[in-house]
Amino acid sequence: MEEDISKETLFRIKIDKDNEAFDGFLDEIRSAIQDTRENYLKSILEGAHPADIATVLHELDSDEALYLFRLLPFEEQAYTLIKMHDDMLSTFLEELSIDEISKTFEFLETDDTTYLLSYLTENKRNSVLSKLSKRDSFEIRSQLGFRESTAGRLMSKDFATAMLTDNVRKGIINVRKKAKEIEDIYQIYVTDEDEILKGFIPLKDLFLTPINTKISKITNFSVYSFHYDTDQEEVALNFKKYDLVSAAVVDDLGRIIGRITLDDVLEIVEEEASEDILRMAGVSEDERLATPIFQSVKRRIIWLNVNLLTAFLSSTVVAYFEDTISRIVVLATLMPIVAGLGGNAGTQSVTVVIRNIATGDLSFSNWWEAVHKEFVIGCINGVVLGSITGVMIYLVKGNMVLGLVVGSAMLVNMLVASLTGSLVPILLRAIHIDPAIASSIFVTAMTDVCGFFFFLGLATLLSNYLIT
Repeated sequence: MEEDISKETLFRIKIDKDNEAFDGFLDEIRSAIQDTRENYLKSILEGAHPADIATVLHELDSDEALYLFRLLPFEEQAYTLIKMHDDMLSTFLEELSIDEISKTFEFLETDDTTYLLSYLTENKRNSVLSKLSKRDSFEIRSQLGFRESTAGRLMSKDFATAMLTDNVRKGIINVRKKAKEIEDIYQIYVTDEDEILKGFIPLKDLFLTPINTKISKITNFSVYSFHYDTDQEEVALNFKKYDLVSAAVVDDLGRIIGRITLDDVLEIVEEEASEDILRMAGVSEDERLATPIFQSVKRRIIWLNVNLLTAFLSSTVVAYFEDTISRIVVLATLMPIVAGLGGNAGTQSVTVVIRNIATGDLSFSNWWEAVHKEFVIGCINGVVLGSITGVMIYLVKGNMVLGLVVGSAMLVNMLVASLTGSLVPILLRAIHIDPAIASSIFVTAMTDVCGFFFFLGLATLLSNYLIT
């Protein structure tokens, strides 16, 4: 049966973590490593996809993983490094020698090389670059000069071009030359004599056109490009908006200096999503499993202190109504209901609005639509939940006024939650603060303060009807 399955497929089946044989396969590899059966291990790894190899390495101890990794050819090592998780990648690049790293870089495009270099210390980075060819070293150093998280840092400097005055024959020759260096070519970019980007030609059109035809005759002049300083999030949004597979990167004069492909954009989407999720929780986007404990504490405690201040504000409001609470003790048991549901509603609004900002669907031109929609949703949810809560409290406590107080407070707090949940991210963005970082803290503070104030304030006004 196994003879009919390719080695790559068989390897993938064995590392399926839902497969009962996975642990046995790992034990088999560990045993072979312990017995230094190199030929056997090489036969197992032969034909396996770099991403699958990285999965296995991640499950092994660092010494075992490094031993197995070094059995791979340098080309396979290069592609496996790209597929590793950040923590393992940092460990590997720290353990590998300068010669080992530089040999793997020979098989990578400049964007992947630049990505890996960002995990090295400055001294080790310079040492690795000195081992590369002068041309590669110069290109990578120049790319490292671009700001992080921009098109310039993301791009690959490996691309195929032809001039408007060339014929199709020369364009095909250029593609064939570049195909030896580039993993994927989707199109050939067309420039003038000054290397200024003018258009592009899909490879299908290039190869199906008679070879003596002028390039200018089949060029698509509606080419989409990015300035090298464009933020990577904007790059990802435009790839989605215009269904791009590849796009050129240009300098200040419009000369092509690189290209970005869809696989690069998928990594951006994952990175930006992870960053927003972590920031919404008040956690640094750089925090990983291997981050030292003290460093993690240092990064988190700042926003926890902000949260502590807002909690003191809420407690001040509650303290103001201590006399009412002491006389009507049941209020203390109902306060968490009002505050808790308000906080959840606010979090829902914040999440939706931040998501729309991230995807580009929400901007300063249509902010009112988002606020209006969330306000209407808050009204409906407030009426429904307020009514249900009021009726339940009346049935349990037998006091209609108490049910009315809680239901009314619920309605008001839902409105506050919806308004603050939609407005706070927009206001933070307007003053150039990342909405994902601080929105939830301020929204929760507002719902707690307003919920407690209205609930206890209304209870104080109607206290004569609540005391039985």
